[in-house]
Amino acid sequence: MILQVSRWARDLDAWLQSRIGRPYNVLLSIGLVAEIVGRVHHFPELVKSASGELRLVFLVLLEVVLLIHQVGLLSHAAERRGEGRQPRSPRG
Repeated sequence: MILQVSRWARDLDAWLQSRIGRPYNVLLSIGLVAEIVGRVHHFPELVKSASGELRLVFLVLLEVVLLIHQVGLLSHAAERRGEGRQPRSPRG
């Protein structure tokens, strides 16, 4: 079931990319930046709320992995945005 949903999401992402293109990538980038800023902003609260060293280590590792993943997604979206740009013709 999860694999099927992920395939549908991948296909929908590809369809949106082909239909909307650059505005879709800009929207993705804005959303990812907002998520990254939110994670970094709420990280101190997460650390304070953790009870026990093992739970703290697990939560910190989880947050770091999710943050790395989101930065990777942002990089991917930025690369896709760059692919859509056409070189400008020289003015003259």
